[in-house]
Amino acid sequence: MAEKEEKFSVDTEQLKNETKETVNQVKDSIKNVDLKKDAEETKGFLKEMLSNPFEAVRRVAEDEENVFSKVIVLMIVWIAASVITGIISLMKYGKYSSIGNNVIDFISYILNPIFYIVVPAIIILLMNKNNKKSLITIISTLTVASVPIIINRVIDIIESLVSGITIVSGPISTMFSAIAIVLTYFGMKDLFGEKEDKGFIKKYAIIKLLAAFVLVILGRIGIY
Repeated sequence: MAEKEEKFSVDTEQLKNETKETVNQVKDSIKNVDLKKDAEETKGFLKEMLSNPFEAVRRVAEDEENVFSKVIVLMIVWIAASVITGIISLMKYGKYSSIGNNVIDFISYILNPIFYIVVPAIIILLMNKNNKKSLITIISTLTVASVPIIINRVIDIIESLVSGITIVSGPISTMFSAIAIVLTYFGMKDLFGEKEDKGFIKKYAIIKLLAAFVLVILGRIGIY
């Protein structure tokens, strides 16, 4: 158990600096992106991750490996899958109530994966006083731990196009969702530098509850 319990407090200056640094790094990464090269490197990383996912998440969380360019590729795939699934849903169920509503829906499809990662990342940044990590490291860790969720979004596309496949894809999606939960738990635990589960479960529950609360609010606004 950690010797001192982290208190949730907002250091606005730290948050401002971390956000500015993260935005600048994202801009630089996108500006210098070599999609073919980065995609190949991401594919290689995923193959390595398949053999030992917990070790892959740990290396990212403990800054042993910088995978931010790969995270950008993973996020592009995630956003693309979210948008495609959303468009298919709009076409399939005829949700054409108004252009304005459809535009908002389209924006939410783009923002959903980003908010899913960034919201808990900021909460972790603010809570993690004893084992400080950069926002880039936290975002990278959570994205890598969410690879099974990205796979599920691709499965969603297949389910939208192929009727009756859910009898096979349903259990697979459930399995990937469970794996993502476990990887995320251990990824957060590594970010906090916790060795014992007993000392971390409470923090994990607080992070998940706060993140869920914020995401519900964003959902009420219509952008998640």
